[in-house]
Amino acid sequence: MIDYVETLLHALRPAFSRRATFAWFVIAFLGFVMRTDTYGVSSIIRALFLSPHCYPCLIHFFHSSAWNTQSFLVYWWKWVIAQKVAYLVNDRVVFTGDHTKNVKDGRKIPEVETLHQDSETASKPSYFRGHHWGCIGLLTNAGKKFFSTPLWAEIHCSMLEERRSTRIVSMAVVIARTIGRKGYLVLDAFFAVGPVFQIVHNLNDACMHILTRSKKNVVAYLPAGPKEKGKRGRTAIYGEKLKLMNLFDVAGSQFSNMEAHVYEKSETIRYLVLDLLWKPVKGTLRFILIESSHGRIILMTSDLELNAETALFLYCRRVSIEILFDSLKNLLGGIESHPKIPETSLTFPRYSPTVGKNR
Repeated sequence: MIDYVETLLHALRPAFSRRATFAWFVIAFLGFVMRTDTYGVSSIIRALFLSPHCYPCLIHFFHSSAWNTQSFLVYWWKWVIAQKVAYLVNDRVVFTGDHTKNVKDGRKIPEVETLHQDSETASKPSYFRGHHWGCIGLLTNAGKKFFSTPLWAEIHCSMLEERRSTRIVSMAVVIARTIGRKGYLVLDAFFAVGPVFQIVHNLNDACMHILTRSKKNVVAYLPAGPKEKGKRGRTAIYGEKLKLMNLFDVAGSQFSNMEAHVYEKSETIRYLVLDLLWKPVKGTLRFILIESSHGRIILMTSDLELNAETALFLYCRRVSIEILFDSLKNLLGGIESHPKIPETSLTFPRYSPTVGKNR
């Protein structure tokens, strides 16, 4: 394991322009791994038994001009993709993306705003103060287990809902082009909006395809038939309007059956694949209607060649990012934050190894 960690640290070395800054990064990295609590820099100092003089130095490391987050992430992305642990589908890597909210009670913490509570638990307040995070993970597998390896996270402060959704898609495209691989981006129903699909619809190289669950009130259109001879006006684009949720009842004879794994359990499902026009993107998307023991869902994707079995498999793997959020919040403290400490308070008494020797 030590050799593996050393290989990782050497791969990240070019992100730091100074040797001393890289040395402090190694200290912060090892302290983060070895700490037993989640109280920021103080936890690292205690875990490594460092002198109190190291506290201000470690604080200053995070604000050093010898490195920046964006260049550091580029080396991290390239190292992860070089490990050959990414799960490939149709020779594409799979990204998972989602938002998460973290409660913050401090009044002096930057980027804190009033957020709406999405939980259905009645005991929780409708609104609270906290951070709104957007995250992207890479779907990796080891044995028969799937994981969402974090690639990028950012606080989305004072953004409109549309801007928050498109920000994740834009960053996924940047990551895919940086690592030189095409990919699928698996999202939940929050992202089933026109601007999200419009981004990938305008890509010339088709480096990214979106797969998401649609909203229950989604409608789509059949292509319009040929224009009647002698009829005035332009040729119609959209034909018959379809309320897709109603098709489960009125088009039951068109559904097919197949065996599929739904959240690690094998069962027989009913499905119907339709390529229809969707007005928000003024183009064609693939809609996959699926009925299983978990209920009825409609998946929508920009990949017109994606089959129902693969689409359902990928969407079931989206739960891995929820596990990632749970680990970051409750185990690693990865999205915790602490108030900025004023420079005047970063003073410590002179450290002497003889203090307390006679006790």
